[in-house]
Amino acid sequence: MNDRDHRSPASVQSGISMTHFYVRMTGLFLLVLMVGMAGGLFVGRETYGGDSSVEASFSDLDAVADVVTENYYYRPVDPDEQALFVNLLEQHAISGMLTSLNDDYTRYLLPADAQVAAEQLEGEYGGIGVTLQVVEGIVSVTRVGPDTPASRAGISSGDIVVRIDSRPVASIGEVLNGVDLRGPVGSDVVITILASGNDETIDISMEREAIVVHPVAWEMIQGTAYMRIEIDIFGVRTTAELDQAIAEAETNGATGIVLDLRGNGGGWVTSAQETIGRFVDADEGPALFEDSSTTRGGATALPIINGELPPTDLPLIVLVDGQTASASEIVAGSLRHYNRALVIGERTFGKGSVQRIFDFEDGASLRVTVAEWFTPSQGRIQDEGINPDVLLTIGDNDSSQGDSFVLAATSFLNSGTSKPTDLAQAQSSTPVPAATPDP
Repeated sequence: MNDRDHRSPASVQSGISMTHFYVRMTGLFLLVLMVGMAGGLFVGRETYGGDSSVEASFSDLDAVADVVTENYYYRPVDPDEQALFVNLLEQHAISGMLTSLNDDYTRYLLPADAQVAAEQLEGEYGGIGVTLQVVEGIVSVTRVGPDTPASRAGISSGDIVVRIDSRPVASIGEVLNGVDLRGPVGSDVVITILASGNDETIDISMEREAIVVHPVAWEMIQGTAYMRIEIDIFGVRTTAELDQAIAEAETNGATGIVLDLRGNGGGWVTSAQETIGRFVDADEGPALFEDSSTTRGGATALPIINGELPPTDLPLIVLVDGQTASASEIVAGSLRHYNRALVIGERTFGKGSVQRIFDFEDGASLRVTVAEWFTPSQGRIQDEGINPDVLLTIGDNDSSQGDSFVLAATSFLNSGTSKPTDLAQAQSSTPVPAATPDP
């Protein structure tokens, strides 16, 4: 088994502007924690084929399962209930085994959850193009994508979803994940909605289409010559869309970039390496270090991956917050290490552990921590995070003029302060504009 698979997912040439946020990962459609399910730092995936030596070691577990299913007095008799009973025994056995590791990131995902997480990284799924939220058990539509099955069917923001394929949403589960609205492209789904302002429900039948989730969004910041580029996840499409955003910045005559990694829970390590490579030349040094040895201290350098064009030299500010995690922490830490960008915002999440994904035949998957990754200076990220060069807090982000984090970034760019060395020089001479680091 190759413990370090750095193959890049196929790049897809597509992009989206900041005005088309309806399929962004920031929506509530997935209703999952990025760091916990789809986010993190992933080194690769493979299909698990079994291991006879491992099976032999857990012979007592199989024996206990056999005894319970054949002898437990309250075991179900109905065949369907029996299958559910056995499945629940398996799930609880797996849960108990993984809980003993005391590692929140080594986890088993049921087929439905594994599908959602995989689609987050792939950036495409079969669906109807809505964003949902669940509040006190009520599932409502918060956003409808233009030119999607939902928009053409007349579904609007504020509509309440009552049933999906004749099943009450209450029976589908508290965390919907949108799975029941997903399915193969071309398949049908019937949803029953209570339209906003109406007293009667209506049934709407739709054919699922390919819904593309764009991980990158960009726009010129109003009143400036700077472009804001926001990356939600380091997935299959991220590098291609980032290339498109940078090209548009240069075409529009942008004089600086604000790279917004707030809320980014991570993704594929290769995508992070490629993102660093859009701003730093590979000859500068490694993108990060990986330590997969059980003895610790055997860290291996992983390279920066450049694109076909030279890295952009536009001044750069990176925005981070408490939900900036894993692969996005690698990007922020590396860009700062090479004096390429000033990092401003909150202390980041602090996830440096790396998971490999094992897919099972029934559609479930297992994420197992296989290594820990470090910044180019071999600084530890796990539990420590990245401390920004300039500390801002959520309380600072209440400006009536707009996003105060972005406003702070533009102020630094205006003053010519876009690198750690620029900040040090500014602090030694004149006050830094807009925001200052904690003493």
